[in-house]
Amino acid sequence: MRRKHWLTWLLAVSLFVSLVGLTAVIKPQTAVASQKKQPVNITLWHAMTGPSEKALKTMVTDYNHSQSKVHVTALYQGNYGDLQKKIMAAGKSHTLPALGQLSYSAVPDLQSHQLIQPITKLVNGKQGLSKKDLNDLYATFTKNMKYKNAYYTTPLNKSPRLLFYNKDLLKKYNLSVPKTWQDVATDGAKVKQDNIAALGIDAGFDIEFAGIAQEFGSSIISNNLKPQMNSKGPRAASAFFVDNIKKGAIKTAGSDKYYSGAFTQGKSLFYISSSSAIQAIKANASKGFNWGTAEMPANKSKRLSAVGGADLMMFKGLSSAKQKAAWDFMKYSMSTKASAKWSQQSGYVPVRKSSVKLASYKKYLKQNPAQQTAVDSLNIGVQQPTFKGYSAFRQDYITAIDDMFSLRKSPKQVLPDLQSKALAAQKNGD
Repeated sequence: MRRKHWLTWLLAVSLFVSLVGLTAVIKPQTAVASQKKQPVNITLWHAMTGPSEKALKTMVTDYNHSQSKVHVTALYQGNYGDLQKKIMAAGKSHTLPALGQLSYSAVPDLQSHQLIQPITKLVNGKQGLSKKDLNDLYATFTKNMKYKNAYYTTPLNKSPRLLFYNKDLLKKYNLSVPKTWQDVATDGAKVKQDNIAALGIDAGFDIEFAGIAQEFGSSIISNNLKPQMNSKGPRAASAFFVDNIKKGAIKTAGSDKYYSGAFTQGKSLFYISSSSAIQAIKANASKGFNWGTAEMPANKSKRLSAVGGADLMMFKGLSSAKQKAAWDFMKYSMSTKASAKWSQQSGYVPVRKSSVKLASYKKYLKQNPAQQTAVDSLNIGVQQPTFKGYSAFRQDYITAIDDMFSLRKSPKQVLPDLQSKALAAQKNGD
């Protein structure tokens, strides 16, 4: 009887030890399984095509591989106009993506429709941007990250305006790269006899005109967001261009839309476009075409370069987790190495000064000297403020410039009417 109890006790002890051992084996596996959380999935709607889309996809892939907490999916939605329409429609159907790539000029209208998420708390939070970070971003970008004292966007694909010049024509006529707008006009008189223009410009000259108007005395929109389309700057700039178009010193692309083709064919000494045109000229110019880039001409001593492009913005309706995830990618896109790599692959400029100091980027600039001018132009870069209703007004603005530069209407006819339309657009919103 005692032996039976003893055997029973021994069996119970053995079973207990086995269970303890089994638990020891299973427990760590259960802990590992519980720690392996699924990433937060967010979507980015964009308007990039060609090499720029490839560069954006590379950035997204690099980000996804750099950590395991967030997964970004980038989806092409058409051009910027199409993308903005889809954003408005998605707002109504409550199907907004986490992030979108649009111009900062769309912010007031998106804000008035309560579609865009303010990111001030994220920018200023523990995982935000330090004072050192903000100082490292070029000033022209940080200024337009805000609307009415709140942060809404971060810079992504940005391109300043440059002066492209034909080296062979300058040598032939014994001319130099112009320093001022008056130099451009003077050079035009010297080559007119050979049916060569001094300067060629694209259709849709709205961004360029805004920067030039500011050089000539006043911006098209004041810092307190008031339209001033008929102020000193726009009047003086339009008078200069119209006068020189009449003289044949300046030619527009007209129905061709872009003047880059005519420029590479030797039809003008100079050409104004964004730095993103560098890639197009490299691809389309003949092998023997010698060209370079310079900063924009100055009006007297005031030299500015209008900066165009788009930004990243976050939309309403996201959970706290998705807001943090979206911000993490926004911050990554502005990081020193990511911004440098993006610039090299897309042709847009880096958004940080520290990116330019990287050894890899210095090597890139040495191999691509035209891009050096683009980087230098960020020190004189300007982006115009914007107002509610600007998205609807912009087409009126583009049409007004086209009317003046095609000589269909005079600046005296166009600018007062444009100011009235701007005020009406601002009053009515979008």
